[in-house]
Amino acid sequence: MKKTKNVTQYAQSVLKRKEPVKLREKVLKNGNRSLYLDVYYEGQRYYEFLKMYLVPETDEMARKQNELTLSGAFFIKAQRMKDFIIRKSGLPSPMAYDDVRLTDVVQAYANERRKPGAGETEGRYGSVMTLKMHLIEYAGTEVKIRQVDRDFCMGFVNYLKTAKNLHKNMRGARQISAGTAHLKYSIFRSVLNEAVRKGYIEKNPTKSVPLVNRPKKPDTERNFLSADEVKLLISTPCHYRMLKQAFLFSCFTGLRKSDVLGLTWKEILVDGDKWLIYKRIQKTQRWLSVPLSEQARRWLPKRDLQTMSDERKVFSSMSNASLSDNLRKWVAQAGIKKHVSFHSARHTFATLELSLGADLYTVSKLLGHTNISTTQIYAKVIDKQKENAVGLLDNIF
Repeated sequence: MKKTKNVTQYAQSVLKRKEPVKLREKVLKNGNRSLYLDVYYEGQRYYEFLKMYLVPETDEMARKQNELTLSGAFFIKAQRMKDFIIRKSGLPSPMAYDDVRLTDVVQAYANERRKPGAGETEGRYGSVMTLKMHLIEYAGTEVKIRQVDRDFCMGFVNYLKTAKNLHKNMRGARQISAGTAHLKYSIFRSVLNEAVRKGYIEKNPTKSVPLVNRPKKPDTERNFLSADEVKLLISTPCHYRMLKQAFLFSCFTGLRKSDVLGLTWKEILVDGDKWLIYKRIQKTQRWLSVPLSEQARRWLPKRDLQTMSDERKVFSSMSNASLSDNLRKWVAQAGIKKHVSFHSARHTFATLELSLGADLYTVSKLLGHTNISTTQIYAKVIDKQKENAVGLLDNIF
């Protein structure tokens, strides 16, 4: 009698055929295998993690457990296949999603993006959870995903125009900004796109909301420092020494605050007189390579090789708690009247590089932008400065 393959081998052999929905597995650190669906439908690929796991088959009980888990996973896969076939035929979907609540879909969307390797940050997770709070404030907790239509979306747009900040730690009930309203609506659209991909709804109802009615993203002013203002900060003492080092290091590297504060010594590579930062960026989870100039290296804290391990953070004593207040005081002491945040250091790096002749593509790569159009915003700032400079002649003559 032919020896039967174990369950995992069976799954791998069955799923090699060409299908719009494939069951795949991802090996986890603990040796388990996470099952997920790899879906390619109507030109789009996405993944649906099933929260089902295969365990190492060390005994008969483990083998039977995997068998049951795979049976459930194959059933879900078959349901997705059936739903796609019916959708293509134009018939109404028989999937029993009528009882799925909108808030549960939002929660699932948030949870998926919080998983390690999902490419999302805690801040993004928090933004999705705040959206959930606003949806509850707008329509309660019992709205079903099937009830979300054009009128529901239009009503939510109107709600966002006057919505109050729902964070408990915020003083008073301030109205959310136009930028926040735009962000919440954008996430809402993304959640509904995901609902379409998973078969909860046939189409995204936000697409029927006229562009003129959708929350607009306001033009944001990018505060940055001139070269003379950076020199002022360099010459101005700061009682929080590590803050001065971290901020000026960001001015000369373009790294975000999260990446400066999270930087470890092992992410700084040295080869002779060449220094390089090579790290995974927190916001995008992409790897970034940034050469360190002499000015950038000047603001690195001193390292004791005998006591400081490679895993230790470079700016180890930094805390977010009072960072903004200390930065504001230091900037004021330097006589700079601008509103300066830590992120202004990143803007400073970009505008200085472009104004000194660096090309847009190179600056885009140094900043880790995935789209060069994001970097072009800084180029427009430089162009505006040039216009203002030329305009000074008109005032004289």
